[in-house]
Formats: sequence, C-alpha cells, structure tokens
Amino acid sequence: MFAKVNELNTPLIADPSGKICTLLGVLPDPNGNAKRTTFIIDKMGIIRYIFEAVKVPGHADAVLQKVAEMNSQGLAGES
Repeated sequence: MFAKVNELNTPLIADPSGKICTLLGVLPDPNGNAKRTTFIIDKMGIIRYIFEAVKVPGHADAVLQKVAEMNSQGLAGES
C-alpha cells in the first residue's frame, strides 16, 4: 500500500520469518525482536542506504527522498 500511495516503482519487502534480518545482523535479542532498521537496496542488489534506530515521525519522508534520489540516478526500480 505504501508503495502504491507514493507511486514507487521500487519493490518493498517485509521479513516476517526474520531470515533477512538475521542475515543483515539486525536481530539484537534472543526473542527475535528486530531493531527498526530500513535498508534501501538498488536494482542491482547493492545496499545504498541504511537507516538505523528508526523513529516513525519523518522516516517515510526521509526514505522517499532517498528513493527519489536513486530514481534520478537510475538506481531504483526493478532490474
């Protein structure tokens, strides 16, 4: 829904199993509670931006700004 509302042509993923969080090292406790972290990955699979200790207010705008920058550089979108 977020991608559609904001007209993003970039796929978004969630990680309900925690597998990706584990691989990226963002599972800090034994209960499996992930840190609030956002990774922006380009269409070649390269992590371009990492937002750690995410606070909800203003975060979506910051992410949209980075994705817009990537769009203008041809780095976003599906490959």
